[in-house]
Amino acid sequence: MEQTLREQLVEYGNKLVASGLVQGTWGNLSVRLDDKYMLTTPSGLDYTRLTADDMVKVEIATLKYEGSLKPTSEKGLHAAIYQSRPDVGSVIHTHSKYACVFAAAQKDMPVVREHRETLGQELKLAKYALPGTKALMKNTAEALGENAGAIMANHGMVAVGKDLANAFEICEKIEENGRIYLLTK
Repeated sequence: MEQTLREQLVEYGNKLVASGLVQGTWGNLSVRLDDKYMLTTPSGLDYTRLTADDMVKVEIATLKYEGSLKPTSEKGLHAAIYQSRPDVGSVIHTHSKYACVFAAAQKDMPVVREHRETLGQELKLAKYALPGTKALMKNTAEALGENAGAIMANHGMVAVGKDLANAFEICEKIEENGRIYLLTK
């Protein structure tokens, strides 16, 4: 199972790049391995060059990690979401174009009719905090609540799902929703 999840992180990292949801090494992905551990993408490495062995096993409660590669600097954000949401099996954080418009404007993202069943009425804005800080973890987990995603002030968005496929689908819907909303308002 762990090897399969490592391979899926590579696959969905490449899908994020191909779909334009991430640029360069910005953004990160994780999957819940079990109640104690998550697997995350490593810090600062190009998604198109990652292998399953590059994924980093991180203890959710302590953020201690195994191996020589450092996990994403947002490992605490992922851990905070897993701790507050037992239903979440995967977290994806991106700096995608339309989500970043709302992040830069520091506004909640209204949800258009065709995405309300999945995303709710609006995606809440997490108050700004520096990347990698406890304040960012707290603010984002709070804005996320029980929803499928949230906008992070000056920082992009976060999407969650039962697994990587579901979280990736949520990322796509958030970005499409932002595009539609901005083009029609």
